Amino acid sequence: MQRIGDEAPVPSAVLFAAGAVSGAIQTAAWHPLDLLKTRMQVQDARVGRLPVYSSLTHAVRTIVATESWRGFFHGLMPNVVGTALAWGLQLSLYAQLKRWASNGASEHEGSKPHASRNLACSLCAGCLSNFVVHPIFLVKVRMQLQVRPVSGLPAHPEAESAYRDGLHAARRIVREEGVGGLYRGFAPSMLLVSHGAILLMSYEQIRSICPSVLAASFLAKVFATVVTYPTQVLRAVMQQRPQPGAKGTPYSSMFVTTTTLWRQGGLRAFYRGIFAQMLRTVPQSMAFFSIYEFTLKHFTASYRLWAGLPSK
Repeated sequence: MQRIGDEAPVPSAVLFAAGAVSGAIQTAAWHPLDLLKTRMQVQDARVGRLPVYSSLTHAVRTIVATESWRGFFHGLMPNVVGTALAWGLQLSLYAQLKRWASNGASEHEGSKPHASRNLACSLCAGCLSNFVVHPIFLVKVRMQLQVRPVSGLPAHPEAESAYRDGLHAARRIVREEGVGGLYRGFAPSMLLVSHGAILLMSYEQIRSICPSVLAASFLAKVFATVVTYPTQVLRAVMQQRPQPGAKGTPYSSMFVTTTTLWRQGGLRAFYRGIFAQMLRTVPQSMAFFSIYEFTLKHFTASYRLWAGLPSK
């Protein structure tokens, strides 16, 4: 089976479509766990007045009791759109960059995955993709951190200033915080690009010796998550909405956020919510790569049929 980025001469549009469809499907399916992860990441670091969750099960019970099942789907649309766009861009750019980088490769390398070259290409693709989608994910985080009680319960202190939807959130952020507000937490998110780069590189390396898509995606995702999870915590903390009436946020820079979290809980503070993260992202990654390879195969066949090319 072909590895990601080795699908030439498949057009970038086909790779983009396969990545976008796969990203959208797996994101929609696992969104409730993403919301739980985001809320637990900002425990002890919140600048707003949100519920305090003592555990994952307590978070589930609290959300059901105060927000109903709808509470698990705050920020769903920006999450689906952002992830679809991110994966579509990253995979299509990654494949193109690999082809360019491979032009000067020596013949004795053959089709074997070149780890360092692939990692560099994946990092470049991830940086470009992240610049485009970061504002969408910031809106997603803001909406996930909103509490909207069900009818009959007391209104939350921040309910009057709640974001109605993704577009409303984006407009409010620009008006209240400036365009720069859409890029709050951009520094740690750029560091987090390493997660996708490590994931793709690890997946290709493992797939070169392991024929199972599920096994390769499982091992690659666990490794990438353990290495890069602290940057996800930093990003979530920095992306919080400033408390109404407050001047700015106490987490104004990555350095300040890092030192503050370290004082609050040491190394453990940087791995808060990792169980919810693993519970969501490991099966999610396994599903993504399975869907991606399946979708790419059929999209490629459809493209070759449309272009009048012989089927493979």
